[in-house]
Amino acid sequence: MVDETQLWAWFLFSAGLVPQRAKTLLSAWDQRGLTLRAALEALPAQANALGLTPEEVAKLRPPHELPAIDALRWNESLYPLGLHQLPFKLRPALLFYSGDLSLLMRPIIYLAPGPLDDETRELLQETVGILLGENLLLAAFRESPQAALLLEEMAASEGEVLLFAKQGLAQLTLPENEQALWQVQRLLILSPLPPNTPPNPAWDDVLQQVVAGAAMHSVYSHTTALEKIEGNINAILLATSPGIHTPQGIRVVTNAVEAALWLTELPVTPANAGQQPAAAPSAPLGLTVELPIDPPPSPAEALRVLEQGGRVPEALKKRLFSH
Repeated sequence: MVDETQLWAWFLFSAGLVPQRAKTLLSAWDQRGLTLRAALEALPAQANALGLTPEEVAKLRPPHELPAIDALRWNESLYPLGLHQLPFKLRPALLFYSGDLSLLMRPIIYLAPGPLDDETRELLQETVGILLGENLLLAAFRESPQAALLLEEMAASEGEVLLFAKQGLAQLTLPENEQALWQVQRLLILSPLPPNTPPNPAWDDVLQQVVAGAAMHSVYSHTTALEKIEGNINAILLATSPGIHTPQGIRVVTNAVEAALWLTELPVTPANAGQQPAAAPSAPLGLTVELPIDPPPSPAEALRVLEQGGRVPEALKKRLFSH
């Protein structure tokens, strides 16, 4: 029997409707508590009530069999909440996946693509080393420098990662290192594009906005990548010096410990001492912690404060006491 997700894929991409029109109808019916199956079964009698034209009704005759599909609908619980805040035209109705979908229960930390000089790469590698293996899902675009770094660190670390594809998943052939991680359920791959869609650089900016929307936090390694992001997002820029101008809402971070603290929503010391600090993220569990000023707290005191907000990653504890 054809299931709801198979029907959505057919309705969006094969029924002959303009995709944005199909999304609009799905959204309207969902708000009324109607499944796509129920809407289709009500045709043609309820066409007017469902907002369909006679021409559209004539197209909406799904075949009795449809190909199996692995996709997440936007009305399912694992669909990233941040995507609902995107403009409607950017919000994917389906996310196609390969791998362990339950990984989406974790907060997504998106490593935005961009060139990496040696110093920034070292800073990002140190940050990733702290965060991998914790209850987070580090994410990057396949074949980006950030994805290469993630996969390199995965070879020597525990944890799982999320890679976004720039093509439909039926167009994708995984290299040996990704295939090995996928087989042991350490790699989840997502794409908002229909399975047979080939890669197209013209889609890159849109895909980056979608992925940034799905993430709890975004990490940028180069200022040029920031120019492609619209609106005020919850992000940091990894940089080797603090005096870099960034769009509103993007914090400049110059060391891995501060980056890891910020990305796990723990209180942090302002990056630019003597300047007006950027707003710190809320402490977990409603804990109110006053940001320290010079001199910084001892490692033991910093750890005591951090532990009031919840479990502190083991890698972060080691890092605190190594400085």
